Amino acid sequence: MRTSERLRKLKQWIEKELCDGREMKAPPPDMDITEIVRQKPQCFLAWQPTRPDQTGHLLVDPINVCPGILVMPRASRAKYVEEKRFDRYNNIHRPQELGQTLSADILFSVYEPGIRLPGFIDSAESENGLDMSLLMEGTEQGLFTLTDWMDDCIEKLLNQKFIPQTDLFVNEASMLYSLYTDQSFVVDKRPLYYGFVTVDFSCYAEEGVNNSLENFLK
Repeated sequence: MRTSERLRKLKQWIEKELCDGREMKAPPPDMDITEIVRQKPQCFLAWQPTRPDQTGHLLVDPINVCPGILVMPRASRAKYVEEKRFDRYNNIHRPQELGQTLSADILFSVYEPGIRLPGFIDSAESENGLDMSLLMEGTEQGLFTLTDWMDDCIEKLLNQKFIPQTDLFVNEASMLYSLYTDQSFVVDKRPLYYGFVTVDFSCYAEEGVNNSLENFLK
């Protein structure tokens, strides 16, 4: 199975299991913090860019879509199957290069502007403008929204164990999840919250008959 096909099917699974039926907070137009906007999360296949795309080919910058999920392929093994302890202790010898892996970082982004206390919206019409003391930005809600969404992903992967219509099987023991960090420090971009689920999939390394080898052995 081609990597592109695996990634497309993984994206379809994420859209169905983690995006459909959800309405999550989103940044309002012109970042008007007096408005609350909700929308369905979006999922993209991409990578973490080092600079914004300035070419104008994309109408949307995937990494800046919030709420959103970004699937970014990582270094993967082209041909590998790990030896099991059961094999060693029972004198069973298996070839070490049977399968492929596909590894991906699944980046979740959540928008949580905080809690608006009574009177905050009305204060916009006052002489002094918005009373920012009535906005509690540094709340736990953004963290909990993010981790709950990531937990949904982890639970579904562990329960289903594979991605339908693909050869992708979840390597349960290697799954990781964390807040988005840079140089070991959590990246704080409130009201945007970022977190990763890193998952390794075992998949089938398709190999046809090696005609050159067959001809040599004849």
